[in-house]
Amino acid sequence: MKTENLHKPIDKIKGVGPKVKEDLKKIGINSIQDALFLLPKKYENRTKITEIKDLISGDAFQFEGEILESKTIYPGRRSFLAKISDGTGILQIRLFYFSYAQAQAFKVGLTLRGYGVIRTNGSVTQVFHPSYKIFESSKRPILDNTLTPIYSLGSSKLTQFRTRNIIKGCLQEIKEINLNEKEIDSIFKEKKISSLSIKDALLKIHAPSVSDDIIKINNYKDEAQERLIIEELATNLIGVKIASEKINKLKAKQMEILKKDLSSFVEKLPFKLTGAQLRTINDISNDLSKVKPMRRLVQGDVGSGKTVVAAVSMYISTKNNSQSVLLCPTEVLAEQHYKNFTEWFENTNIKIELLTGKMSAVIRKDIYQRLEEGKIDILIGTHAVFQDKVKMKNLGLVIVDEQQRFGVKQRFDLVKKSSNKIMPHQLFMTATPIPRTLAMTIFADLDVSKIDEMPPGRKPVETLVFSDKKKNEIVKRLENVCSKGNQVFWLCTMIEESENLDVQAAEEAKIWIKENTSKLNIGLVHSKLSKDERDKAIEKFRSGKIDVLVCTTVIEVGMDVPNASLIVIENAERLGLSQLHQLRGRVGRKADLDAFCVLIYQGEIGEIAKARLEAMKSTNDGFEISEIDMKLRGSGEILGTKQSGGVELKISDLSRDAHLIQKAEKLVDGLKNVDQKMSKVLLDRWIGDKQNLIIAQ
Repeated sequence: MKTENLHKPIDKIKGVGPKVKEDLKKIGINSIQDALFLLPKKYENRTKITEIKDLISGDAFQFEGEILESKTIYPGRRSFLAKISDGTGILQIRLFYFSYAQAQAFKVGLTLRGYGVIRTNGSVTQVFHPSYKIFESSKRPILDNTLTPIYSLGSSKLTQFRTRNIIKGCLQEIKEINLNEKEIDSIFKEKKISSLSIKDALLKIHAPSVSDDIIKINNYKDEAQERLIIEELATNLIGVKIASEKINKLKAKQMEILKKDLSSFVEKLPFKLTGAQLRTINDISNDLSKVKPMRRLVQGDVGSGKTVVAAVSMYISTKNNSQSVLLCPTEVLAEQHYKNFTEWFENTNIKIELLTGKMSAVIRKDIYQRLEEGKIDILIGTHAVFQDKVKMKNLGLVIVDEQQRFGVKQRFDLVKKSSNKIMPHQLFMTATPIPRTLAMTIFADLDVSKIDEMPPGRKPVETLVFSDKKKNEIVKRLENVCSKGNQVFWLCTMIEESENLDVQAAEEAKIWIKENTSKLNIGLVHSKLSKDERDKAIEKFRSGKIDVLVCTTVIEVGMDVPNASLIVIENAERLGLSQLHQLRGRVGRKADLDAFCVLIYQGEIGEIAKARLEAMKSTNDGFEISEIDMKLRGSGEILGTKQSGGVELKISDLSRDAHLIQKAEKLVDGLKNVDQKMSKVLLDRWIGDKQNLIIAQ
């Protein structure tokens, strides 16, 4: 068997030309091995056609029918409508993003086969933006004979169809590839972890049989998936261990501060810190005073005051002539932090700057220069901070906010930004509590502080659950809330479909709310707006000129509007518990304010979704929420589906798969007794060229 086949360039596979090669590179695929380990995020059953009369709202189906009519709809927002029939019923196809050529292809009399999530509106059965083929009835394509894998393709221009064909080409070579299966598979068998080989697992995961249980597979309970999950979790444990050992050999700058200086800064803040905040600051202050690099995780529920703890930590760094960076997952959060920091540091002569990807080249160039010259003390930014041009004179402290949004590589990547060869202290913050099981394994290399008190006067948010059939009643509640001078978030999401549909849902919701009330000023924020449009809408909402802000999950983190007392979340059954809790935290941020969260669900919902909504009604405690989410092992919202204490995960989910961590530890234990190169094989397989970011010696 040939090891070289494993690293054969991807353009040696049929169908991969220069343009496709570049698109594959964007999602990290350069070789056959990379393609084999691009693992499906879900599966669709396109092995059968469901009659239109049997389509169920809320579920995904493959359907087929003759095109009866098609038209572009005006006035108002331009959209496309087609109707198809299979003799058992009529199904409407709706497109909100389409080209002229697409619309022209819907010729009456041709047959359409499509796949998508079914929705009902009264007696109308419809589907938004399905994937589809149009053909003459005499040229009907054959049905798939395996479940259809769906891959995460990021912002690349790759189609699912082309990606599947490329991976099929790679699978044809799998017999000739040396995956070190003999050595690693033997440990799986010896430790009684799994009897399935790595090759069989890959063959099955890319093309499950129609006889396989699609529900089991889409819930990641199939043996092939578990075989791969265990191996990836083990690799992550190995990576964290290697990184920790290397970091502990490095030295950080010792930072001392006089208690009176620290007290003076804290006393000038516009609010009094809680006991939990002061305890956490004390933990951090002690860590910063040591030559050993701080690596501390601060857990605190939504609204518990983690940001000011970060500010105090950065104040200590600045007083020790060191620069510090606060890394945020979204521009909204970065801008919110910048606004707060500017206020808190107003009379300190400390230079604070904001850096985001959407800033002009001229502004960014100026920031780069001042950072390298040491003229900026505190930098608040998004992923733009990772650009090669960002270099710092004396970086002493790195703080990562909402740390679950960043992978293993970003735990350590910022180290290279300092020109003085000193290892920066690192502080990670999260409003998403990490269950004890995970804290003891994946995050075992971090010290942990908990902010388990809320600011005084903060009332719990009352959560209510309604069917979408009662939306008209909710509009009356909006008017009542706004008449008291308070404001409302109205959140729309299609989550399982696409960003375009999130936007479409928000735009339609704004129109619907306007049609049902004439008393309110309605604003709109979503990802398709320009930065200026979005900023204007957010500023109007913050200043009280907008009563109701219709938005997508862009507001999940970082939107702080003290007057907001109600958040309405549509399609709440599609979101994980921790994300729902995070969104609920956008309201009730002012003392003594009665705040409410209304969760709207559509159609009949499953038992797990019901349990999530009930949990939201029963508790406001984020730590309790995280433990419930662990037990439900639902959509994996505790830490997100791609991130961990290491690099981006290909298939594992630390929430959903926590029960497999013990088996991953057994695999790591087994690897200690074999050739050291096996650990390197796993790092190469699952982390690839990013393993050097774990940290260079």
